[in-house]
Amino acid sequence: MPVYFGFSDETGNYEKERNDKFLKVHPYYIRALLLMNGEEYSFLEQEFKSLKTSFGLPINKEIKWAYIWPLRKAQRNKEEILPHKDYYFLKDYDYHKLLDYMDAALALLDRINYSKIYLTITDNKVAGNKFELKDCFKMHITSVLERIQMTLQNNPNNLAVIFFDPLEDKNKNNMLRNVYYYIREKGSFVQSFPNIKDSLNLEYSHQSVGIQLADYICGFTYGYIKGYDKSIEIFKKHIFNRIHRNSNSKCLAGYGIMEIPSDSVTRKNIINKFNVA
Repeated sequence: MPVYFGFSDETGNYEKERNDKFLKVHPYYIRALLLMNGEEYSFLEQEFKSLKTSFGLPINKEIKWAYIWPLRKAQRNKEEILPHKDYYFLKDYDYHKLLDYMDAALALLDRINYSKIYLTITDNKVAGNKFELKDCFKMHITSVLERIQMTLQNNPNNLAVIFFDPLEDKNKNNMLRNVYYYIREKGSFVQSFPNIKDSLNLEYSHQSVGIQLADYICGFTYGYIKGYDKSIEIFKKHIFNRIHRNSNSKCLAGYGIMEIPSDSVTRKNIINKFNVA
């Protein structure tokens, strides 16, 4: 039986009621999923560890995308990084080197035979996008599960196992699990998802190469949308060509990039941002 692993992470934030301050910090909520052949995971894991060693980074520590910007700010302003910060262990690493490391980590996907990326994007600036957080989760997860099912349904023996990075809030984790269960039972036009394992797996990112790569995909996608030069470079180099497409190489309208919820305003914005049709 061909087994596929899907690794998903999120960036940005979503709240039903949003003021200008929130929108400035969190203009988008994005979830990314990396799908790969399960047989290639051990190889990718070993290559990932070797890469960390080559960059002189600690093997047992996770280098999160979220660490880059506070490190950048501290290094540019020559501020001291205090020991209580999660990224204190990186205080002696130039943030440029860490970006180069993430660039090289995503380049490892060139060394495996199969990888696809799915992106779900909520534009918080669209006034009509006001729904409960659980509904936001439900729409994002439903959309990506449907795309994976459609990707793998050509072979009834294909099976995808999905892993999500746990959220810091335990209540949100429970909400995520319950939403997944609801979708599996009665929340989608793909009623049974026969090619997707029936349980949601929460996998700690520091123990998972797949989740860490999903984190980088999320981060560089977010940076691409916001117009950061380095993010644009890496997105075009490692992410854009791996986004799932139809037979006509289209990645919008229900393929690799999905606006959540579906609406013409967000889709037009995505078309402009990603220069796709």
